[in-house]
Amino acid sequence: MEKSIIDLDIMKQAEDSEIKLPVKRLRALGIVFFSVIIFAVSMTPVLVQAVAEKDLGAFYQLSCASCHGADGSAYSAEGKKLRGLNLTDPDWQRSTSDEKMVKAILKGKFFGLAMPGFKKTLTGEEIQRMVTDIIRNSKKGELIAPDAKAVKP
Repeated sequence: MEKSIIDLDIMKQAEDSEIKLPVKRLRALGIVFFSVIIFAVSMTPVLVQAVAEKDLGAFYQLSCASCHGADGSAYSAEGKKLRGLNLTDPDWQRSTSDEKMVKAILKGKFFGLAMPGFKKTLTGEEIQRMVTDIIRNSKKGELIAPDAKAVKP
């Protein structure tokens, strides 16, 4: 009889440990999952800030300067050869709306043959900033982002 009580006690302990093991694993997984969620949520502002701070001057120098010139005037031999538009021309600046410039940067010119579109590279907000902060402020003879780091678009 004593043996059967001991066997029952051992069986009960075995059952308890089998039940506790999955519960412990579930708790551990829950903690890991919760930690990953907290980390992801906390990183979102950092990622948004990184996108918001894209160096558009460097982007201009890498992607636009070959046709429009380092100062936007398209005065260089390469700019003339590629028939780049003079972005510093006051008459052109007055006659062209921001919306028209944004559309040209997004879609490009002449099916991307005269100028490639940058909708896959820049967001609409970045293109708007490119128009207002860079193109609208460009002046002949003043380099756009002279200290821009060479960053691939």
